[in-house]
Amino acid sequence: MIIRRTFSRARVLFASLLAIAFCGATAFAQQYEWEGKIREAISESRFADAADALNKLDLSGAEQTQKEWYFELMRRIRIEFPFNETQIKEKLADAGCPNDDANMRDWEAKRWLEMRPIDGERFYFKLAVPNLMRLNPELRPKRVISEADKATRADRLKNCAEMIEQSDGKGKLTHGRKNVFHCVAEIPANTIPAGEVVRYWAPFPREWTPRQQNVELVSCNADVYKISPKEDMQRCVYMEKTTVKDKPTVFEFSFKTTTYAQYFSQEYLLGAAKPYDKNSDVYKEYTAEYLPHMIKTDAMKQWADAIVGDETNPVKIVSKIFDKIDELYPWASSNEYGTMLCIPEYVIREGHGDCGMLTLLLISALRSEGIPCKWQSGWTMHLDNVCGMHDWGEIYYEGVGWVPVDMSYGLMNCDDPLINNIYKSALDQYRLVINDNIGCKFTPEKKYFRSEPVDFQKGEMEWKDGNIYFDKWSFEMTVEFEKIK
Repeated sequence: MIIRRTFSRARVLFASLLAIAFCGATAFAQQYEWEGKIREAISESRFADAADALNKLDLSGAEQTQKEWYFELMRRIRIEFPFNETQIKEKLADAGCPNDDANMRDWEAKRWLEMRPIDGERFYFKLAVPNLMRLNPELRPKRVISEADKATRADRLKNCAEMIEQSDGKGKLTHGRKNVFHCVAEIPANTIPAGEVVRYWAPFPREWTPRQQNVELVSCNADVYKISPKEDMQRCVYMEKTTVKDKPTVFEFSFKTTTYAQYFSQEYLLGAAKPYDKNSDVYKEYTAEYLPHMIKTDAMKQWADAIVGDETNPVKIVSKIFDKIDELYPWASSNEYGTMLCIPEYVIREGHGDCGMLTLLLISALRSEGIPCKWQSGWTMHLDNVCGMHDWGEIYYEGVGWVPVDMSYGLMNCDDPLINNIYKSALDQYRLVINDNIGCKFTPEKKYFRSEPVDFQKGEMEWKDGNIYFDKWSFEMTVEFEKIK
């Protein structure tokens, strides 16, 4: 969901002051002494220098694996930034946007037109033009909002009102619905040599949240398949298929869930939340730093403190940080997470982020303020039965328990304050939960680098000679559902 916002001078000034704290900061602590020079070169887009330094290293074991990762990182970044200046100018013209040098340099400086000067030559993000039309107020009117998006927006507002009306405000489950998800992952013919075994870790529902119940695998066409344990925080159904010459390798599977909406009113939370037991396991685990994307650096604490001020009530702290992120950082398409060294720093530096990036910024800020919170993600379900990848989170309040929060849905731009603030402490029934953390090990474990080392939504593939990256296969999920009477 995109909400149009005006860019006030005060907002731009505040964002600039906060971004200053992150200049040159690197949250992820390197493992080996030689990495510092490599990371610096890659972050400055000096890929030739990084490759030259890497080629001079004679390493083995885990260090060699880390060396190989940096080569893979640069390869993936180039996939994310495929267009040179001539090509992006053509795309700007096709979209009806100005493409003169003066405008482009201005947009680049404002972080509206995402560019990396790789080895001195400008390269542009694959979705730079759609993002520009989202982020630049003057170009937003050129964007075409589909009828489906308008219908989704109207349905969401209507559903929010019903969630509030039918709930007790204390987390009662409502709006139950039965879902059957149909998934297809396909590798084009002859991408992998014939007779080879493809291993596929496919998304499968978690069973620990009360909002998702009655999970069942309905069908699977794999030669071998096994559902991972319920305890896995990034849950999958593991499959194997053997490739056949001149035929695509297709994994088809389906599963069931029952999902519910859950709403906690801000009034209830303010009255029910108690001071934290800082010696509890929940508090210690979910206020900890989890590198590289859940950070508690001095810069992150300074960022959060500037927003929170003297406030001590956890419900009000969450509300203030939620409001500020919603104000400062509009939604925009992101680079693949596997190409990013620290996602919260990226959001503050670039001035925008997608659902997972905004969620990781919220989590980092709240953990820095001593408020336990965690990641959750999977898919959302839409009116046309198509599903979309999405990320959100949960916040732990002492005396209440876990409360859902959706940072990228943000404030609902509605006159009713209850509806406007609903996603600070609620989730709708249109959710498929796959993950309760980031970057977790699979069952069975994956041998090669993951395509997505943070999130897990489309799944992961590999064969005996290496990982099969996202540009080599496709994934689609649809859903059929019925209301519970």
